[in-house]
Amino acid sequence: MKVFTISQFGDLPLLLGLFLLASRGGTTAITDILGVIPKAAHEYSVIPIYGPIHVLSVIGYCLTFAVFLKAAQFIFYPWLLDAMEAPVPISAQLHSSTLVVIGFYLFYRFYPVFLYTPSVNTFIMWSGLVTIVGASVLGFFQTDGKRLLACSTASQLGYVVVALGLGLYEEGLVLLAFCCCNKAFTFVWFGGLMQRFAGLSDFRLIGGSAVLS
Repeated sequence: MKVFTISQFGDLPLLLGLFLLASRGGTTAITDILGVIPKAAHEYSVIPIYGPIHVLSVIGYCLTFAVFLKAAQFIFYPWLLDAMEAPVPISAQLHSSTLVVIGFYLFYRFYPVFLYTPSVNTFIMWSGLVTIVGASVLGFFQTDGKRLLACSTASQLGYVVVALGLGLYEEGLVLLAFCCCNKAFTFVWFGGLMQRFAGLSDFRLIGGSAVLS
């Protein structure tokens, strides 16, 4: 339930960003919307209390938070640990090809927005670094193997986020593909290990697996 709620919450900034993009292009066709981004890069809107704001930066931040919520990045990665209650095959699909990765598909689909928003790129880069460190430290305190793999997924995807923040889109895509394949095989391997130990995933109860293998 928490996964569904957070995923739906991530749709709010996504809808806001898409609404702002559609209002600038006058259409909902993605191809046409991307065509007006260079023109929108020079547009500012005035808020009475705050002052002028860069419209494309607001759109970039909206899309960024949607990506982070979907991809379990920044402060939003704890939900991924709670999603590990699912069976291993579902967890493998979740980490390699569906909910986690769909956020990055959103980023790549609208990557021209981020070409004109350096402040958003800086935020993306630092958020990725925070995720790398935070998820890695959190993994040290996990005793459940599936939750540890969840921390590993968030941390590895943090490297993809850093690459995107630096504008290394091709390198980030290669790293994303490697991470997806790696996690799919890792979960399948751990599922076999759990089967050997009667479904247990607690490291404290499955010692000696090297001998049994």
